[in-house]
Amino acid sequence: MKKTVRGILVILVIVAIIGVLVLVRVLSDRTKQIPENDPATIGNTPGNLYNGGTFCEMDGKVYFSNPYDGGTIYVMNSDQSEIRKLVSGSDSFINAAGGYIYYFSTSASDQSGLGYVRNGRGIYRVDASGKTNVLLSRITTDSMMLLGNKVYYTNFGENPANEDTALVTIDSVSIDGKDTASYIKDHPKLACASGGTIYYAGMDTDHHLYALRPETGESIEICALNMYLPIVQGDNVYFLDMDDQLRLKVYSLSNASVRTLVNETIDSYNLYGDIIYFQTVDLSGGSNYALKRIGVDGSGEEIVRAGTAAGIQITEKYVYFHDFANDIPIYQTPTFGSVNVTTFTGASDAVKLP
Repeated sequence: MKKTVRGILVILVIVAIIGVLVLVRVLSDRTKQIPENDPATIGNTPGNLYNGGTFCEMDGKVYFSNPYDGGTIYVMNSDQSEIRKLVSGSDSFINAAGGYIYYFSTSASDQSGLGYVRNGRGIYRVDASGKTNVLLSRITTDSMMLLGNKVYYTNFGENPANEDTALVTIDSVSIDGKDTASYIKDHPKLACASGGTIYYAGMDTDHHLYALRPETGESIEICALNMYLPIVQGDNVYFLDMDDQLRLKVYSLSNASVRTLVNETIDSYNLYGDIIYFQTVDLSGGSNYALKRIGVDGSGEEIVRAGTAAGIQITEKYVYFHDFANDIPIYQTPTFGSVNVTTFTGASDAVKLP
């Protein structure tokens, strides 16, 4: 009997020691100094974030949410070689900078040391090796972006005036998870930043273009056009015009002129450098839908693929997308040069690897 009690005590002591080691490792990972980013650093392109943020590039690597593995983040070289799983979860709105990846997950595991702690829905930060995955904020969001040393996101909170609707605000959390802030009440899609300023189209009261200054928290109106999915590039603001059947247009910040680039209704688009990919809509009720591309000046229109595409993601080498109703298979075509739509088989093959 004494040997049995002694054995139980030994096991309890071992379990306690392991627990302390795990706790120390977790606390060490959470409190270690995170290198600061330049204030103008952005975590992903606006077009990628508008389309779900499932692909993101950093330092020659591409991080992507793999639908063949429940949305888990995988990493690969830009040429699609050496694909491997980085961290588990159902993940989106991927941002990357300074050797870290930031993302929103509906079910992520906080991996650290000898074990892991299931934290669930929230904004996470993981290092590029995938060894340390930290929960920064336990929230629900439908858009988020990294700018400088903060992650900005739409936050769904309780609405004291109406229990049936959420009170949505623009909030932020610092990249070390120590500081949080709340700015304004609105429900825009957060994705676009330029020169350290966040640009967004309002949603609650109007759809005008606004600029949020992170240093002051002040939001000011830039123009009164009814915009959807604005992307600021230099002096130009690309957007879908809500007053003109969501046609793709460009607004000049310097002289307030507006020019139509695509005279069709558009469901979604993505801009990368000097090229734009966009999905058209057939308002006649027919089947004349297509994924197309043009130059940023509206020239050189080409059909990439007939039919409906969604989740348009652009990297330096490839454009990725999927059918409107299904997130698999993932299709790809070279970002520049001749159109050549094929299936991104690397994503599915990587899941089959031991």
